[in-house]
Amino acid sequence: VIFENLMKIGNWKLKKACPAKLKRSGGYTLMELLMVIVIFTIIMSVSLYFFLGASKKEALEKDAAGLTALIRNARLLSVASKNALPFGIHIQNDKAVLFEGSSYIAGGANEKIITFSREVYMSLYTLNLNSPDIVFNRLTGNTSNYGAIMLSLKDGSASTTITILRTGVIQ
Repeated sequence: VIFENLMKIGNWKLKKACPAKLKRSGGYTLMELLMVIVIFTIIMSVSLYFFLGASKKEALEKDAAGLTALIRNARLLSVASKNALPFGIHIQNDKAVLFEGSSYIAGGANEKIITFSREVYMSLYTLNLNSPDIVFNRLTGNTSNYGAIMLSLKDGSASTTITILRTGVIQ
């Protein structure tokens, strides 16, 4: 009985000495859980935004490198005079086609096609002859349709320009 009375006195003193917030038995309040969820959501949203932006720019760089390689390959094949024919590039909004001969004919036998990523398109070309075909002369590699080709992201956040000189060299 004495021990029980001491415990009652001890609990009463503890209750008086501690504020109500410190008396809880354990667990988290709904407000604390909601704050953790909100902070986690904000961090994930920001991370996802930057990750998606980086992957789109990588797609743009990859497509620009692919187009540059295709143009260089067409010039190289013309200089090498493969099959005694010139080679050229036909550009469209969503793809570029390496073709054999002095003009582009869709579905040609020796076509090599690169398709741009979904996020990338050919936004502008300012070529000398205002034609989507760039044909390189045999043996010299020169072209009469020189100028610039711009690839852009569909959301407009980035673009890159490929410049083709009269000599067929890419800058």
